[in-house]
Amino acid sequence: MSIERAMDILRKYPLCDHCLGRLFARLGTGLSNEERGRSIKDYLLMRIHERILSEGLSDELLNDVKALALSGHEPSIKFLSNMGINASPAKCYVCGNAIFNRLDEWAITIANSLRSLGIEFRSFRLGSKVPLDILNRELSITTEFSLSSAESIKREINRELGKRVSAILGVPFSREEPDVEAVIDVNTGSVDVQVMPIYISARYRKVHRLINREGQGRWPIDKVAQAYGARDVIIHTGGEDPVGVRVLGNGRPVILQVVKPARRPSINDVYSLLRDSGYDIVLDNLSRVRASAVDKMKARIRDYVITYRVLAITANSITDENIKSLHDYFRNRQVVQLFRRGRRVRRRVSMVYELDGRVVGDRFVEFLIRCQGNLYIRGFVHGGYGNVEPSIAGTLGFSVRPVEVDILNISD
Repeated sequence: MSIERAMDILRKYPLCDHCLGRLFARLGTGLSNEERGRSIKDYLLMRIHERILSEGLSDELLNDVKALALSGHEPSIKFLSNMGINASPAKCYVCGNAIFNRLDEWAITIANSLRSLGIEFRSFRLGSKVPLDILNRELSITTEFSLSSAESIKREINRELGKRVSAILGVPFSREEPDVEAVIDVNTGSVDVQVMPIYISARYRKVHRLINREGQGRWPIDKVAQAYGARDVIIHTGGEDPVGVRVLGNGRPVILQVVKPARRPSINDVYSLLRDSGYDIVLDNLSRVRASAVDKMKARIRDYVITYRVLAITANSITDENIKSLHDYFRNRQVVQLFRRGRRVRRRVSMVYELDGRVVGDRFVEFLIRCQGNLYIRGFVHGGYGNVEPSIAGTLGFSVRPVEVDILNISD
């Protein structure tokens, strides 16, 4: 039985209640590791006492009581004292009795460090830096005795400190997506605190074709930063818009990473600050998300289905028959795009699902193109200087140059 190994462990290593209980953390519920460790020692002493009453005192049983006493078990120390034997506890082999007696002190230090941030927070997470020699000693025991029921000392420290800090601050401890994080170095007692970013999912529409020299419209980032009292806001977009392209319809997915927020207003309060027509970018459908949403959004970019409106000018007159021919040819058609980076050539395959068009003037045509999100739309229209095959221009056999490009819909 796993619990029977406890005596084998204590014969070799003196352990405090915390460090013994932690080796059997998955056994029993509703107990702290300290309570579990103490209960195991009580059980072992009762087993030894039962054997002494039935078999008599032997050197083996006496040594087992001494092992319990060395591990700081008070009933075992008193048991030996009644026999005229003095026993003093040894330092815990794992923690050296230098950690768990300081939890209350560290909790106050952590709480004060979090208060000193001077910001609003509704949850916190704790971490700890534990000396490598302590971790190695703990690992050596679990390995030597093949223990599968143990938990790590770091996990216990974080949990026990979390309970204490939560009681001091009146703020819940949370391992998932906390507002702030504190990490304590148990060797020095120093605390590092960090304000965790807020992630906001939204859809953005780029309503003006006018752009700045960097190729991006003006975002209402200052308004978002103002709402949260943040130092900065980092923009993570679900794909890139070609220069000069309006993003209309339902907009493109975007996640705003709010850096070091001092306030945590409701989404409705943020909306009220964004009602300003002076920006090129309009944000809609705001909601709080987890940090992992950024990677998930970027992983889906290739699978987006985008509907473009392209106004193009052609070298030759274009007819309804030309448009019908394009419509038939490009239904569910693969398009290969080549991108050169130095001596390397990268090949990208995209799908064009549907293409429609109409003549809107002499040598002007308006296309509606529904395609995969990674298609280089301008290159698909004009041929990409031979790097896109097939293309609209290549299929028609004469020059087709895009004049205006709008995104009408993005399905993600």
